[in-house]
Amino acid sequence: MSLAAACSDGHTSSSKSSGTTGFISFSDVATKGDGTYSASGLAVTTSYKTNADGTVTKVNTPVTQDDITALLTYEGGELTGVTVKTDQGKIILSAANGDVFDVTTVSGGLLIASADGDKTLLIADPDKQGYEYQTFGTWQTGLTGTSRRAGAGSVGARTSASQMPTTGTASYYGDSLGQVITGGDVAVTTSYVAVDTDFDTVEVYSSNTVTADPTTGATIATRPDLDFYAEGAVSGSGFSADIDTGTLTGALDGQFYGGNAQEVGGTFSGTTATSTYVGAFGAVDASR
Repeated sequence: MSLAAACSDGHTSSSKSSGTTGFISFSDVATKGDGTYSASGLAVTTSYKTNADGTVTKVNTPVTQDDITALLTYEGGELTGVTVKTDQGKIILSAANGDVFDVTTVSGGLLIASADGDKTLLIADPDKQGYEYQTFGTWQTGLTGTSRRAGAGSVGARTSASQMPTTGTASYYGDSLGQVITGGDVAVTTSYVAVDTDFDTVEVYSSNTVTADPTTGATIATRPDLDFYAEGAVSGSGFSADIDTGTLTGALDGQFYGGNAQEVGGTFSGTTATSTYVGAFGAVDASR
């Protein structure tokens, strides 16, 4: 579930920092204390049109970007501000501006809504979900109008090419968070994710996909038509793969995170005969 959150992790600090600090890990954030931390990663977005009652009338082709930036601001040990910068625009959410940071609606996640109702961001809580070097999430902008955008992103401390393992194998397990537009409706999605790699090739499995109401978090339906398997190649500390299940077709881009590729994350997009699907995922190595 997220794009940035060590929300409600119980750590507090009286220290304040000016400027921006490069993100290393959520443990490092807890140690250094309050301030703004800069993480990098990937995003996928799609724009769409609605009529006056919010029914979707047109959906455009998703766009992927591999160099987004997220700024995470902490005060009193809590996440109080998130800025996401992509080629498609900038999303700024801050408790200081009256935006609501809700840790109760979504189990294990943080739902942030702008005070004017125009933007929402749903992100995973790394402390509760077990992520140390990255996190992921999904967002909506333009909700007060009829020209809107849905997106998903993965950010963290990228593994450098020189830090990548060159032998052995690893298996990562985690979750995804995204959005699907079907007919005239938009729903939030979650799924289980597994990633297997020998650091030359990679296999990604997304299963048990479920949709939920984007406002209440209440489950709507299971969506097996959005489950997928993708196989691709590792290049540097990233990877890419095509998705083609016969029902869902699209693409996936991933990134290893941490000083020894301890975690992975990424984004994906795809279409079926009736749906447009975008999402992001994160997973932790359980094998080394």
